[in-house]
Amino acid sequence: MYNQEKPLLQTIKIGNHTIKNRVVMAPMNMNYTDPMNFPSKQQAAYYAARAMGGTGMIIVEAMRASNHETANTYRKYNNLAIYDETFVPKMADFVEHVKSFGATIIAQVSIGPGAQGTSDLGAPQPVAASPIGYYVRHDKLITGLGSATNIKPTLALARALGYYEKISDDAREAFKQVCNVPGMHIIGETPREITKEEISKLVADYGYAAKCAKLAGFDGVEIHAPHGYFLHSFISPRLNQRTDQYGGSLDNKLRIIKESIDSMRKYVGPDFVIGVRISASVEIEGDITPKYANEVAKKLESFGANFIHLSDGSYECMSDFIPRKEGQVLPKAKIVKQGLNIPLICPSVHDPKLAEEAVRNGDVDMISQGRQQIADPEWVNKYAAGKIADIVRCTRCNEGCIKRFIVGLPVRCTVNAIAGHEEDFDKYAKRSLESLKKRHWQTIGEIGKEPSFFS
Repeated sequence: MYNQEKPLLQTIKIGNHTIKNRVVMAPMNMNYTDPMNFPSKQQAAYYAARAMGGTGMIIVEAMRASNHETANTYRKYNNLAIYDETFVPKMADFVEHVKSFGATIIAQVSIGPGAQGTSDLGAPQPVAASPIGYYVRHDKLITGLGSATNIKPTLALARALGYYEKISDDAREAFKQVCNVPGMHIIGETPREITKEEISKLVADYGYAAKCAKLAGFDGVEIHAPHGYFLHSFISPRLNQRTDQYGGSLDNKLRIIKESIDSMRKYVGPDFVIGVRISASVEIEGDITPKYANEVAKKLESFGANFIHLSDGSYECMSDFIPRKEGQVLPKAKIVKQGLNIPLICPSVHDPKLAEEAVRNGDVDMISQGRQQIADPEWVNKYAAGKIADIVRCTRCNEGCIKRFIVGLPVRCTVNAIAGHEEDFDKYAKRSLESLKKRHWQTIGEIGKEPSFFS
């Protein structure tokens, strides 16, 4: 029976998996990863805290799904990796730890940052669907990094990154001055158009990464295709100017994602969950609109995707990518949801009442939280117990999370002192004997570069 009083506690099917409630932890890179791209003890404890807090489905931060040089142009940040069997043993221990606390766990897998990568730190020139760079719109800066009237946090960040020249008192002029400071990510370098041969390599690698994720115990994967990164550049009608089979019609623009899903299915079979994350819009003329995103979502469903997880914007529209306001993406999500038959997840809904209303009305199927889960890992448990007033609310200040992440520091939180220190607490860092007794053993196929079934 549907729980009208607490619709967020209603179970939901994604593929053949039943998720215990409608709350999803969104993937966020935290700078906790081991230097060799393995999950750290802090990472395991951090995710365990959110699983213990009642979150139904946890999508683990973006993992590199290919070792090809085109997928490795984001070297300033130390991301997880799952592109071959080297990463499986430690990842399996990480997954077992988090799942022992009761959540479904999905790996977000990425084949590159696209135009939003950089060629610093020894990386090659970034690649994208077409050679079109980006620049951040001043009026779309996120909270904490400046606006037309408040640029001081942005300038402070530039100083932290080594910019010591005199800065103009005029906010917009100051913004222009710091645009090219390495690490500010305000103006991107022009990417190279990726070749068809390179696309084929990345698609094949995606399939093998999905197999490694399944072998490590993940319940599924989420294909990373939102907010300006590599696959987003194929989806976007503004950024994809190709004239080959990967450009032009919508089917052609989405061909690389269809090929990626097909590649994954050959390795993992029909029951492993494969979702796709896309942007609901990019508020630049000629780019993605919610109506266009709806057409994309329906195509992805026809390709075999099991869920659609929305993001919004891109580096060019940062305050859409990292929303300033509560429920900011919900009106767009309602449009994307039309005619869709697989679960739709809407991001950045922190308020329980608003989340309830959206799910109860059928505007979305699930809600995801990023910064709010950092602020209070017990959000779901408090909601279930009727203790909404006790929820520690994310203030969207971006001080402990986004600003620290940008300069390469581990993420913290201004309203949760424990965030970033979960490994120091046994309740998150250690598993119970009971959970060890009840663990489910699963092994698939043999390690190898070819599918062991469904070829």
